[in-house]
Amino acid sequence: MLRILIIILNGLLISAAQATCETIRVNGEHNWFDVSFRENSQAPLQGLAVELANQVFADVGIKVDYQAMVPWKRQFLQLETGDLDLIIAAFYNQERGEKFIFSETIGVEYSSAFIRKDQALNYNDVTSLMGKRGLQILGSSFGDQFDSYAGQHLTISEMPDLDRALKLVALQRADYLLYATHGGRLKIANTEYADLLVDMQPSISRQLIYMVMSKSSPCVDHLQDINRAIRRYRDDF
Repeated sequence: MLRILIIILNGLLISAAQATCETIRVNGEHNWFDVSFRENSQAPLQGLAVELANQVFADVGIKVDYQAMVPWKRQFLQLETGDLDLIIAAFYNQERGEKFIFSETIGVEYSSAFIRKDQALNYNDVTSLMGKRGLQILGSSFGDQFDSYAGQHLTISEMPDLDRALKLVALQRADYLLYATHGGRLKIANTEYADLLVDMQPSISRQLIYMVMSKSSPCVDHLQDINRAIRRYRDDF
C-alpha cells in the first residue's frame, strides 16, 4: 500500500512540475543534419538547435527533458495532444501555424535538390524536377509555396532515413533528394558520395526556423522570456 502511495505521489509531483513549467518536454527532427539529429535511434538528440535550446531554457530557468526518438510526424501529433511541449526547430507552414505557437526566429535555412554531378546539366530550376523521381525525408515541408507546387507538378516519395535517401540518388534509383542545403553539404562531405552528389542551384526555398510549442503546454506562459533568451543567443545558431 505504501509503495502504491509513493508511486501516486511521484506522479503528482511530476504533473505539478509540468503544470508550472519547471520542466519542458522537448524533441526534434532526427534527420536534420546539423540542426537536430541523432547518430542512431538510441543516441541523444544533438545539433545547433539543441545547443541553442539548452542555452535558452537555462537562461529562463526551465529544465529540459529530451524525449526518446519518435517519427517527425508523430512529434507534431504529440504537440497537438499536449504530450510534447516543444519541437526545438521546425519550419512554418499554414497548417502548423493554425495548430501551434511559434517562437521568434532562431535561424534561416535554404533547401535544395541534391543530384548526381554527372546529371547537373539537366537541372537549372524547380521546373527541371518535373517528370523525375524525387525523394524527401518523411514529414518534410519546404514552405507553402513550394509544397503546393510539388503537390501539383512533382513526383516525390518520402523516406524515413537520410542515409538511405542519399544512397538511392547515388545509385540512380531516384533522381533527386530535397533537403536542407547546408546540412546536406556537410553530410555528403563525410560520405562515400562526396565526389558524386551536389546540390542544384538556385535553392528551392528559403525558410525561417522556429521553436514550435504546443498550445496546451504550461510553458506558453513563459513565451516572452523564451523569446527574449532566443534574441540573446540565436547569433550562435
